[in-house]
Amino acid sequence: MFKAIQTSISGLVASTVRANTAASNIVHSTVKSSPFNAGYTPQHVEQSTTANGGVRANVIPVSPTSLSVYDPTSPFANGGGNVDIPNISLPAEIGELTKASNAYKANAKVLKSLDDTFKTLLKI
Repeated sequence: MFKAIQTSISGLVASTVRANTAASNIVHSTVKSSPFNAGYTPQHVEQSTTANGGVRANVIPVSPTSLSVYDPTSPFANGGGNVDIPNISLPAEIGELTKASNAYKANAKVLKSLDDTFKTLLKI
């Protein structure tokens, strides 16, 4: 019973890390080479299983960190008219948020079911 609780909690934590990472990437994806995102390194999350049966979320930097796009009208354009933008795909990040949300809900339901089961056992 306690191992199931530990596994679900690790899933909740991993989902939180995934959501926070995606949200951070989304915030920085909309600002083109401004001082606001100078030095920002986009990140993605890789999940792995632990020896206890839970999961661990590892935050990994994306490489390359930026892409050059042609936009000579931007105030941040270099001499060739290129602007460096973070290497972030907005649709992929929204997908990550959705997956993180669904995983969080699933793990919360498992914990609720375990709680209900535990309460039933204590009544006996």
